[in-house]
Amino acid sequence: MKLLAKICVDHRLIGWMFVFALATPPILGFLGYRVADPLPEGWVSPETLAELHEVQGKFKSSAPLVLVLQCDDFFRRDQIAAMQLTASALREMEEVKHLTWMGDIPEVTLRRAHRLLLPEVTDEVTDEQLADSKLALLSHPLAAENLISSDGQTVLMLVDTDEASYVQDIRSVAIRILEPTGIQTRVTGTLALYDVHDRALAEDHIRIQLMAYGLVGVLLILIFRRPMAIIVAGCGPVVGVFWTLGWLQLIGQSENELAKIILPVMVMMIGFTDGVHLVVRLQQLRAGGANARNAVFNAVLQTGPACLLTSITTAIGFGSLMLSDSEMIAGFGRTSAIGVVVTFSAVILISPLLAASWIGQRMHVSEYHNPFHRAMSRLISVIRFSSRHAMVVTVIGVLLTAGCLAICLRLVPDDRVSDRVPRQSEELQAMRHCDTHMAGVRSVRLMVHWGDQVSRKDVWVVIKACERLITEEPLLGRPMSIRTALTVIRGPNRQDQPILLKQLPEDLKTQFYRPDLRLALVATRSRDLGIATFDSIFERLESQLRQLESENPGVDVKLVSDVLVEGRVVSQMINELISSLMMAAVVIFGVLAIAFRSLRIGLISTMPNLMPLAVSGAVHWLFSDSLGIAGACSFAICLGIAVDDTIHYLVHFTEEHRHGQTALAANEKTFITVGSALMLTTVVMTAGLGTVMTSQLPPHVSFAVMACTTLVVALPADLLFLPALLTLFPGKRPETAQIISEAKVPADT
Repeated sequence: MKLLAKICVDHRLIGWMFVFALATPPILGFLGYRVADPLPEGWVSPETLAELHEVQGKFKSSAPLVLVLQCDDFFRRDQIAAMQLTASALREMEEVKHLTWMGDIPEVTLRRAHRLLLPEVTDEVTDEQLADSKLALLSHPLAAENLISSDGQTVLMLVDTDEASYVQDIRSVAIRILEPTGIQTRVTGTLALYDVHDRALAEDHIRIQLMAYGLVGVLLILIFRRPMAIIVAGCGPVVGVFWTLGWLQLIGQSENELAKIILPVMVMMIGFTDGVHLVVRLQQLRAGGANARNAVFNAVLQTGPACLLTSITTAIGFGSLMLSDSEMIAGFGRTSAIGVVVTFSAVILISPLLAASWIGQRMHVSEYHNPFHRAMSRLISVIRFSSRHAMVVTVIGVLLTAGCLAICLRLVPDDRVSDRVPRQSEELQAMRHCDTHMAGVRSVRLMVHWGDQVSRKDVWVVIKACERLITEEPLLGRPMSIRTALTVIRGPNRQDQPILLKQLPEDLKTQFYRPDLRLALVATRSRDLGIATFDSIFERLESQLRQLESENPGVDVKLVSDVLVEGRVVSQMINELISSLMMAAVVIFGVLAIAFRSLRIGLISTMPNLMPLAVSGAVHWLFSDSLGIAGACSFAICLGIAVDDTIHYLVHFTEEHRHGQTALAANEKTFITVGSALMLTTVVMTAGLGTVMTSQLPPHVSFAVMACTTLVVALPADLLFLPALLTLFPGKRPETAQIISEAKVPADT
């Protein structure tokens, strides 16, 4: 730091050369150079998704898009005609590969003559025929609670299409035809939910960043008031964000969902904390009579080590995410760690270089005019209370931390679709409607594969057993299979007569049965209840399927579901994040112990840094007893943020104590000197990160709430509980002779 401070005040040209050298990689990123391939979309690996889609593509019953129709009475001429016209219009679209709805269900005779249960609307169709069709469909195994609700007021059209970009076109066609007849039309399903998520992400991307930067700019104007001080405090963080975005481009992480919105705002806030500490200390030195050159030199010398140490610990908190197997989370951790480092470099170079120039000549104010300094002087009774009642304050802090940690242990790793899309979106509301009035929209499938030696009779036994296993699970919908499809044939006991397969329409048969591939499908649907609910069900099903395979040699039955795949991937990621958090905590406290050359300091720093995380987790539990990816990520990141205030306090306290001050005097001096900067940075960071709460996406809101809670709690933890611990365990003060010897410093330094 001495060398860096000397470069900034006496060799500014060299300093600016370093700045331009650090700017080269991000500029290359903006120019299109890449050192890594772009990040794949979503939590699940492309290989896993490709395998899932390949399996589902063997049958014509895939429905990633669901049209949810609502009407008091669908079985009127106008309504039926509109639905039939909609089905025809959608099937003519190139984007639609397959469509299934209740109007496709036939009634077949043994002579292979068949008619649709829902007749084509013509002048000859009577109201009695429509009433009969309604009764038949409400009780038909293929339609009831699958394509039409039990009350007859909800109808589903299952659409197979490839791209989320097609969702709005398909929705527009359906609404144009159906809405004039009084049929409310909404879309949901996997593709629709992905589409609304991506649209919300794109809308939030620029808006939240502009809000955060604008709000922080206003706060800096109100706090520093002098334009030059604002420039010195703000230029470093702004350049740091620019460099971070360039690095995102360079290493192929520019489309990372976590990094796209959260990272620029967070890097800006972290950079501002360093800039604010530097400028506040610079103003204090100038107000104390130091000239501009010495003020900059000593400000870097006094705040630089603490800022460097906070950047290291914050980077460790971010970097712990790199241990995840998920490329999205690992990439977020990697780019976040890079962002913290380059932002620190920008602040520690650019802000002093500007302050040492003509810009910094008139940026200071007297201590009397510094509102935060005056506030801390008035709050000096807080530090005196903490020091005089150190044992009581410490016990209260330990009990509060332990109680909140106990609450955190109640958080259950979980993932729901509803936790990833805007709360008020049409797509989510339609899915919830299906969860309430139908069996849901999430697909769960049992894929039956048999060998050459297995007879069709044996296959039928396995299919029937799979249906029974699904029926025994109350949280799963009604099973659908080739046996269900055979119910369209008139006559008794149709389901158990595979010889009747030839009578089925080919389009209906291939939805569940592919003898050419020796494959059969038993399908059902589930509600969006979360992987924590379904994990035990899936484990039980898989165990029962292994037993079924052992009883039927030559038959292989596989559970296939995006609910299963996504849920287990997310659960694994959350467990990895919790493990990385624990490792990061150990490493950070080890770094503090090494940096301060004191195991005592490392142990003392534990409580004021665990307390904000524990309180944040307890607050999260009050609103949701489940822990998603965003919450797990925020724990690791907030740990690095919470340590920052502790480091700045400890650096100044140990310096005062090393020069002979008592623990009480060192706490009071540190409280006034560093406390104002801690309060200021807490206000700025909380306001900046608070803008993320306006996001439409629940994960971002959850992250922002936990981060802001951590910041707010970290302030009293470092200004009330940490001084109490330092009073109880102050360590040894140096001898008087050592203090006098250290005080003999050459005047030119």
